[in-house]
Amino acid sequence: MLTALKNHYFPLRVKIIALFLFLLLPLIIVGSTIYQYGYHTIRREITDSSSAQLALYAGFFSDEITRIQFSCYRLASNPDINYLINAYPVMTDYERSQYILRTAQLLSTLQNSSQFLESAAIYIPSLNKTISVNDSEPGILFSEYFSRQGKPDEINSHLFFEQNQLCLYTHSPVRFPAENEEELFLLKITFSNDSLSEFLRNYTSFPDSCTILSSGEGSFRLSSGPAVSEENSAEMVITSIDVENTGLILTSHVPTRQIFGEIKSYRMFWVAYIALSVLIISLFSLALWHFINRPVKYLLRAIWEIEAGRYQLTDMPITGNDEFRILYQSFHKMAHNLDNLIHQVYEQKILTQRAELKQLQSQINPHFLYNSFFNIYRLAKDEDCENIVLFSKYLGNYYQYITRNAASEVPLSAEYEHAVNYCSIQKFRFDGRLEIRLSPLPEAFRSLKVPRMIIQPILENAFEHGLNQVPSPSLCLNIFQEDDALILSVENNGPGLSETLLTELKEKLEAPESTLETTALINIHRRLRMTYGKTAGLYLSQKDGYGLTVNIRIPIPPQETEMKGANDV
Repeated sequence: MLTALKNHYFPLRVKIIALFLFLLLPLIIVGSTIYQYGYHTIRREITDSSSAQLALYAGFFSDEITRIQFSCYRLASNPDINYLINAYPVMTDYERSQYILRTAQLLSTLQNSSQFLESAAIYIPSLNKTISVNDSEPGILFSEYFSRQGKPDEINSHLFFEQNQLCLYTHSPVRFPAENEEELFLLKITFSNDSLSEFLRNYTSFPDSCTILSSGEGSFRLSSGPAVSEENSAEMVITSIDVENTGLILTSHVPTRQIFGEIKSYRMFWVAYIALSVLIISLFSLALWHFINRPVKYLLRAIWEIEAGRYQLTDMPITGNDEFRILYQSFHKMAHNLDNLIHQVYEQKILTQRAELKQLQSQINPHFLYNSFFNIYRLAKDEDCENIVLFSKYLGNYYQYITRNAASEVPLSAEYEHAVNYCSIQKFRFDGRLEIRLSPLPEAFRSLKVPRMIIQPILENAFEHGLNQVPSPSLCLNIFQEDDALILSVENNGPGLSETLLTELKEKLEAPESTLETTALINIHRRLRMTYGKTAGLYLSQKDGYGLTVNIRIPIPPQETEMKGANDV
């Protein structure tokens, strides 16, 4: 568990930085919210103000157009102009000049009635003559006007856009004539682009802003300042409104930098505040690492050393006279005491194991010894010298193996030969009634080191508690490999154990060592677990309540597995 924590732990300084950033996060959110709210509020107020101002200017311009149209209607109904047109062929030159002069004065009066007008002219189709203030207006064919006008209706005054200039045409009579009725005259009013531009500039209240007067179809466009491109239009606050009864659109473009300059300065202040906060947190973390995290890091290294089994700790580079120094001194003392305790417990365990092994070796079953001597007696009485020699050899090898003072671990081949020797002795005892099947030991596992006395006691347990109770006893020792473990399976055809007794025996095998009584099976199980770990040991099973199978599971070391694979090839 400590190894997993070692590989996935988060340094203390990271947690502290994360904590400060977490506390700073609400301030960032609140500041950003206030900024966004202020930004949108100012934008909405500017837009509303611009819309209101645009509506005022659009209303003023619409009223001015209406007034000019009304003046054009009055001029179209002037009797002097109508008399000039009707009586022109019979007039004298003097009368013609006088009436033309009066008409020009009327046009001048109309032209000077509005600051937006540049020129005024009358075109008389019947005379093919144009009367204007400055005599600069060219004649316009009536058919061209109709082609621009479209289908005739009751409207008697129309705005047109010629060469990016606004014009107003009024015809006489006020209503369109019948198909065959000729038009008396056509009045043309031309608006001054300079005056309109000045009017638009008066609306502009921000530097670099722009106000545009344009037609809906795009044939007329007049701006108070430099044209606004599509690239910089995204940086503008755009407000538009229709000018009533004109077909014109009044549009305002105000740069956002002009409106939101102050709030952007606030944003820069806020960004600087966040950057400064992060810098302060970083410096604080470095100081924290120097005063807290570094000592804790040394302590973690010491803990990992103990986890790895290295209890002899070197002196840590700790200076000062604070709580960390006391903590390190106490930890050193604890590690020293733990090292002594482990050595004591380890030595005690070794002595206990050796004592148990010696006790097991000294447990010579007197019944087995009596039966062996009886078998020798019976063979001698029958004068079977050959079997006497053979039986004596088996018996001598048996007692030599269990009584000699040797190492606690032996090659598997020696343990296997001892089991075979014991089975040979039992064959004499059962006088041919015993069937024994022994699997050969694979060469790859003959040199495998195993604890002593792990097979023969299980065989002996089978003879004492099972095979003595059946008329045709049978015993089988199978040896096979299962995944990464070697299995020694001992089977017998005895009456077996009850489910309750079998369950109780399994629970004893898996119980803590301190609660166990040292019987043969339990002793073997404990020594296998001590040697190979929790995956080793004895595993009991039986089929249909008959016989008992005891599997000895021994994990195979990696080198043995490689050797086995090489031998198989």
